[in-house]
Amino acid sequence: MLQFKTIFLFLWVATVSYSQEIVLKYKGEKQENIPIVCRQLKFLNEPTVISEKNRILTLKTETPIAIKCIDFKKETPIFALPNEIIEFTINEKGLIDYSCKTNQYRQLESQFVNTCFENYGKAENISNYNELKQIRLLNKMIKYFDPVYLKEQKSLEDYYKNDKISKEFYNYFKTMYWSLIRYNELENKEINPLTFSSIEKSFQDANELIIVDEYRDLLQNYVLKSLKKEGKTINLHNQVTFASTAIENQKIKDYLLYTFINFTLNSRESKEKADQASIDVFRKNCKDQEYLNAINLDLQPKKISFILQNMIDKYRGQLVLVDFWASWCKPCREEFTSEKKLMEKYPDVIFLFLSVDKSTSAWEKSMAQYPDILNKDNSFLLSKSDNDQLLKDINLGPIPRYVLFGKNGLMIHKDAPRPSSTEIETLIQKHL
Repeated sequence: MLQFKTIFLFLWVATVSYSQEIVLKYKGEKQENIPIVCRQLKFLNEPTVISEKNRILTLKTETPIAIKCIDFKKETPIFALPNEIIEFTINEKGLIDYSCKTNQYRQLESQFVNTCFENYGKAENISNYNELKQIRLLNKMIKYFDPVYLKEQKSLEDYYKNDKISKEFYNYFKTMYWSLIRYNELENKEINPLTFSSIEKSFQDANELIIVDEYRDLLQNYVLKSLKKEGKTINLHNQVTFASTAIENQKIKDYLLYTFINFTLNSRESKEKADQASIDVFRKNCKDQEYLNAINLDLQPKKISFILQNMIDKYRGQLVLVDFWASWCKPCREEFTSEKKLMEKYPDVIFLFLSVDKSTSAWEKSMAQYPDILNKDNSFLLSKSDNDQLLKDINLGPIPRYVLFGKNGLMIHKDAPRPSSTEIETLIQKHL
């Protein structure tokens, strides 16, 4: 892995020396929402959407990134460096074609990822592949899974030798394939000791390698399999203890400590509570202030319980449309553009945004992305309260969910149409 160090170190220094952002511009004619995710080291971003109404998206980043469309039928990444403007379309096969006017390699790199996707399927680890295997089969997308990505790697080498991809792209994807291979080796019933030693050897270059999504996934799996090898239970305390004692590289240590604590605190999939001993290990050993600040914010006692009825009473005499959403909810965020237009068209209607996020920091970061829609006067983090009878009556389930209240403070519609529909305007106009 040492051969990656020079190029990644150069990229790291080059990209943090000036303003860092990547602009995505959709140039096609298809009227569809395009869900994407850009997982960065800080922080693991929630999915976002290039919507029918807004075809330009700006992403903050300090490092090279692979921006991924999360439609399983066209999961082809867009590789970009900070301060590049990427233009893309959806081709006749449903895959992303992208280019950059200031970098001739991007269009050729787009051809590489699309060709690999068509011929070999998505480049992913065996766990993720198996999870979606049935869905791919139903959509006639199933392909033989190669755990060592021989054909993909050969294609990468050929493209690079023929000057069809940039050195940055080559090194990023070479790291990606290496990480996927090691991940798959960890999934074998009998794990070769050389797999562990190979991963551990990479730690000396991890400051550069850790910008690659798949390498970070590998690090997490390495901890889990190391604990299993030692005969220890997979729980939060053992995870953070291993990360803090067995790993010397501080950047890896910080990342893993944050990731394990954050998952336990904020993931809907977590079945475990964060115990004080684990939190103490995190605070003692994590040296990254951004990670510390984010977790400490999530650990702060929630503010006084939000009572929905009190807020509705505050605006008695006006229509109130309540939007239940979350930072991780793609459909919720897709509606914001249409909702902003409603806010402009109906200034006498009160719009309230109630987030069901478990994470305060995730909620605040999402709020900051929509300053023209969300503010401290209309956006609140919902906390459960036994005293909120109105919230019980609404019986909140899947989101997005919209509830319209009349001028008398009574509920008009407990499952109102979405802001992007024509029906919502009809409903509003009827009760204005």
